[in-house]
Amino acid sequence: MISLEKGTVHKICWERKGMQCLEVSLPGRSAREKALNYTCLSGKIEVGQGVHLNTTAVKLGLGSGGYHFVLPGPASKTGGGTALLQAQGHIIKLRYTPLQLRVKTYEEILAEKHPDRALSKYPGLGNTPVVIGELHSMVAPFVLSFSRKFPTKRIVYIMTDTASLPLHLSKAISRLESDHLLAGTITCGHAFGGDLETVNVYSALMAAKEELAADVILLVPGPGVVGTATRYGFSGIEQGEHIDRVNNLKGVPVFIPRISFADKRSRHYGLSHHSITSLEEIALTRACLPLPIYSKNKRRFLFRQLKEAGLPKKHRLVLIKQPPLQELEHFKGLETMGRNVKQDPEFFTAINAAAFFTGKLLKPSFTF
Repeated sequence: MISLEKGTVHKICWERKGMQCLEVSLPGRSAREKALNYTCLSGKIEVGQGVHLNTTAVKLGLGSGGYHFVLPGPASKTGGGTALLQAQGHIIKLRYTPLQLRVKTYEEILAEKHPDRALSKYPGLGNTPVVIGELHSMVAPFVLSFSRKFPTKRIVYIMTDTASLPLHLSKAISRLESDHLLAGTITCGHAFGGDLETVNVYSALMAAKEELAADVILLVPGPGVVGTATRYGFSGIEQGEHIDRVNNLKGVPVFIPRISFADKRSRHYGLSHHSITSLEEIALTRACLPLPIYSKNKRRFLFRQLKEAGLPKKHRLVLIKQPPLQELEHFKGLETMGRNVKQDPEFFTAINAAAFFTGKLLKPSFTF
């Protein structure tokens, strides 16, 4: 069941592409509370307007940052309602739910622009690097690190639908876009809000290469992944499947390992069991696995994990001398699981190593 309440908007705290943050009052409560409104679903909201809110996350103490969510209602003065359906395509996302919305997908665009190619077999990504990550907190560090070293290369971000569905929720993507560090964004499956929409990961990879001219494709879910402290019950298990998808489309899969020596949970200490399971059991084909050269004791622990899982025989391990983290430390707000760069340096160093290796892949003289 969900918790639904009515509220009144007293203030627009901030706005960015696709989203408003509202200050609302709810009956029987003295303190005002925060709510998020996705304008593509509900239109723009104005001060004084009454809104229906999904208050479930706040009541349960979930990781939504203490926000309620505005439910679509009658059209607001500045948009919403049936006006949102104009100039759209014919593919429905969030299908058969009260929030279903229609979008125009890349597949529709392809069929219109190139009907002769729409049903043709795709020749492939041509060895384009596809960087695969589990956590949304990997996106900004990778883009920052890579763009500092290889500023002329185009990075396209694909957000899958295993975590947050609206791309607009991501502060990191909003900031990277405003800093012109992304060549484009794609939301696939039921995720929505990207520069391009696609039906699945395969067509998202194709769109990144053919429509947005990506030099590097970053394939990572949005904020809010699911973990259950079980072997297979985590949303990041899709990483193993992504490796096979990329190989099927003749790209080069580069796997960002989830490494931490600050995480106190034994299953995530060193190389996370999420990474191990995805690489050991789920992936059927080979990926490139860049690994920083850590200190002696940490290196021994990590290589014991790798050996026990049989990963050196299955995947291509590439040792990378630890790149410095200075370019990340000045970027305020970089965190993973509540820890910043200084508190969890091995996590960010692993991302930095993946960025360095990915750039090497783009050099014509590089072979592996």
